[in-house]
Amino acid sequence: MVGILSIEKIMLKVAIKYCGGCNPGYDRVALADYIKKSLHGRVDFVSPDNEEIDLVLAVEGCKTCCADLSAFEGKQIRFISQIEDAGKFLQKFFSQRPPA
Repeated sequence: MVGILSIEKIMLKVAIKYCGGCNPGYDRVALADYIKKSLHGRVDFVSPDNEEIDLVLAVEGCKTCCADLSAFEGKQIRFISQIEDAGKFLQKFFSQRPPA
């Protein structure tokens, strides 16, 4: 029997890491939820503790970007520090991974 790749093996594993929220300029959780809904079925959102993370979305409330990301050394990290960053991230994501 020919092996078939499972969706789980080809889906990007993405973790969301929030800052402490000391000076947020927008609703970080609502924006992260929007990103999750936009990428539903396209990526696998996993816990930041997952060892198989492909990408970390650092959802920062302001431009200081103070979240401790030391646990993700060597991982690909994308910073979201304002609402516009989410749109840019999604646009780039969809341009690199068009729907099948």
